[in-house]
Amino acid sequence: MPGGNLAAGIVVALGAGGTDAPVDASSPLTEPTRNPAPAPGPAPASTEGFLHEGALEIDRDGGRRGDGDTARIRVGAGVTAARVEQLAAAAGFMFPPLPSSARWATIGGMTANNAAGARSFRYGAMARWVEGVEGVTVSGDPIRLDPGSGLPGAVSSVLPGALPSRWPEVRKNSSGYGLDRWLRTGDPAQLAVGSEGTLLVVSHVTLRLTRRPPHRGVCLLPVHTPDQAGALAVAADELGATACEFLGRRLLDMTGLDGDPELGSLSRGALALFLLEFEGWDTSQVAEALGRAGDRGREIGGSAGLATTDPVLANRLWGLRHRASPLIAAMAGKGLYSTQFVEDSVVPPARLGAYLEGVDRILREEGLGMDAVVFGHAGDGNVHLNPLVDTDDAAWRDRVRAILDAVVELVVDLGGTLAGEHGDGRLRAPFIETVWGREAVASFRALKEAFDPDGLLNPGVILPSPGQDPLQGLRPRPRSWPG
Repeated sequence: MPGGNLAAGIVVALGAGGTDAPVDASSPLTEPTRNPAPAPGPAPASTEGFLHEGALEIDRDGGRRGDGDTARIRVGAGVTAARVEQLAAAAGFMFPPLPSSARWATIGGMTANNAAGARSFRYGAMARWVEGVEGVTVSGDPIRLDPGSGLPGAVSSVLPGALPSRWPEVRKNSSGYGLDRWLRTGDPAQLAVGSEGTLLVVSHVTLRLTRRPPHRGVCLLPVHTPDQAGALAVAADELGATACEFLGRRLLDMTGLDGDPELGSLSRGALALFLLEFEGWDTSQVAEALGRAGDRGREIGGSAGLATTDPVLANRLWGLRHRASPLIAAMAGKGLYSTQFVEDSVVPPARLGAYLEGVDRILREEGLGMDAVVFGHAGDGNVHLNPLVDTDDAAWRDRVRAILDAVVELVVDLGGTLAGEHGDGRLRAPFIETVWGREAVASFRALKEAFDPDGLLNPGVILPSPGQDPLQGLRPRPRSWPG
């Protein structure tokens, strides 16, 4: 790890170069901005080193559309996704897995969770864009994981030669460890991505960036049944959408969309509204894609919906999706607390309808009619289910536990996992064997023990401690939402 110290490094501004060597502060193409490495010795009690920005290096040898289509940037774990996107955009690039929480989501956290954003539907989650991970092992030794680094012998010796026989086939996943990605690519960094701080402490991440097509269009399509929702989720991939989001009925009610003069006719009577985005290198590509989407919307849900290439209207439609979490947070003022204990399940997109039907039944039967807000990344089959818990009800904890157990069973039956982009944490760890099976969990445990023999790093995360209760410490409270 450069500098051999978590607080070492030099902050540099954007740089561009045509070589394979990293751009550093001595390059005439960058502007160093202070913060020299400290004197050798123990790392100070500070997170300063995690906030360093690296140089953006242009790769002029690759890219689908010719020279200069890809780039790399090395950043400290504490740099936010929004800052990476800002640096990338200044050079004509983008950071594809940008989440809606980009202003406060850090690159270290996103790497730890294999996080994703709306456009991960087309571009993939964090794992696809990580080229290297640096940090320290549990013993305090520096470590770098990338395609050319290899793995410590103790780790290599326990890795399986093939995937366990039971492995959920989902489009995105942040549950368990990334053995599938490691087996497919041979890249050691893929073991760190999604490991939630259980294998090493991440200090720096090297990211790959790409060009964004200059033109985009958005369409809003209604669906009226769970089956229609599943059909449109599958169709979105066939149509080549960049993003495929959905807003469930309760969220539509909270936005007051039924009374909107422009969008109300789509919202009224709908189970959900789907938001599809398309990108292209010329306007005709986008227009054709929107036309095809309208045709499929008419076939599936009986309406061609609303399509636009106008940036103002497109941003307004995206605003409906981005308002979800702030609106849910506001429910606390009405005595209902959005409690995220089943908020990130992912199933194969073709099973989305069955999942929506299942959770509706579970909320009625196990939750005794508990209200919930549903939205998420429909094209990936990744649903953010937010039950609204009335904590004045003395039995609220029993109802929450019953809902959680039933949703776990539903997800397993549908071939999914409990975490599409938020990770297992301690909440979902007790269900890891239920979801993945003994063979996979044995491989997970062997990997964990090879990196962290004494279990000191984030105990109880991904792999549960003996007797671990998933609801331990759960206290519904008003959700904060940074302004």
